Amino acid sequence: MRKFFGKFVSVTLAAAVIAMFALSSDDKWCSRVDKAFDESALGSFFNESKAGYGRYATGLPGQAASVLADSGENGENGENGGNGENSGTEQDIGQTADTASIHRATDRDYEETDKISDGISVEGVYACGRLTGIYEQTEGVLVVNTTEVTDEDGKKVNPADKKVQCGDYILSVNGRTVADKEELSEAVNDIMKEYNERHEDESNEDKSTVNIKFLRGGEKMSADITPVRMDDGRYYMGIWVKDDLAGIGTITYYTKDGRFGALGHGIGDGTQSGNLLYANSGDLYSMKLTKIKKGKSGAPGEIGGVVYFGKKSHIGTLDCNSNLGIYGQLDSDELSEYATEDTYYPVAGKDEIHTGRAQMISEISGKLEKYNLEITNIDKKATDTNKGMELKVTDDRLIELSGGIVQGTSGSPIIQDGKIIGAVTHVFVDDPTGGYGICIDEML
Repeated sequence: MRKFFGKFVSVTLAAAVIAMFALSSDDKWCSRVDKAFDESALGSFFNESKAGYGRYATGLPGQAASVLADSGENGENGENGGNGENSGTEQDIGQTADTASIHRATDRDYEETDKISDGISVEGVYACGRLTGIYEQTEGVLVVNTTEVTDEDGKKVNPADKKVQCGDYILSVNGRTVADKEELSEAVNDIMKEYNERHEDESNEDKSTVNIKFLRGGEKMSADITPVRMDDGRYYMGIWVKDDLAGIGTITYYTKDGRFGALGHGIGDGTQSGNLLYANSGDLYSMKLTKIKKGKSGAPGEIGGVVYFGKKSHIGTLDCNSNLGIYGQLDSDELSEYATEDTYYPVAGKDEIHTGRAQMISEISGKLEKYNLEITNIDKKATDTNKGMELKVTDDRLIELSGGIVQGTSGSPIIQDGKIIGAVTHVFVDDPTGGYGICIDEML
């Protein structure tokens, strides 16, 4: 999480973690409108639901910030990882849910690129605005933090200190590939058990190290760590990790061949590294809206709902997490249901976007509706492409319903002059009726 002069000022609107605040050059207070759910900080919001696969969620920003477990079993919660990635003085507007028990659905590879264009028409797309549950599985096991552990003799030790750091992805232990936190725990304990069986007559039997290989900024690295045996008889490396995250966001558009774009910003890893999540697979699921927390000055609002993580609720597959949005393929039955003539819009170029009246499409009321906006400023040369447009909600219905723009609505498409011009991405913290949007050509 970035801190400027002691102030936290921005959060995104998408669907991946609790958002963080940051101060932008224009000195406005705003936040991204996507909020992710942290197991330790937001656990009270997650309730088991229908058939054991429903999860209650309230929003998802660009970065996920959950702290799940150390290298042993899922023990106590560690430090709060914080909010999602934020830039400028706005907050992202999406949300994520507790992911400790969510299944891994696919094994599609992810790309980490600036944008996706393959298979996407630049002439016209279907504007969506539908709320969706988002699930992503990390590539390897993501390091959230390192911490002291107390060994069986009562001594405090930090085995992984200065060996790994927040944002690293652990790939293997002693050459044994690990895909999730359970496999990481099993690998460490199996290796230590085997070592001790071979050296049971030696006085220094518990001093074995394990070699872990990990990714840091795309570079493969390795480190030797000496796990500590705690009073439960298991071995721990003192590393808080997570292997997946989930939340709520909004689908911006899809094409005739079923490619979709959503959020208008990337999903972060939820750690203080500020990096995009390095993911192995991801999926979209249907969700049911259950509550709306109205936004007010100083406190962005949020939506809450139940996400159903099951085969019958699957609506699409993710294959790209980029700074400008998340992308993938809709299931065929979803495409046939929502791809109708009245939702198809020509794509506007930046030169066609102007200040004045516009509309956003959102499912925040429980059904897809258009709400009136005012485009108050356009920055065609914005260095932060997620904030190419400044906007103001003018629709009394939306203001009465939610206070304006809320977390969980990152990706809501914006329509002007019969064309799709962009998507909502941020809300101002001090004024929930104001925020930013990304120009549609940045997402294509």
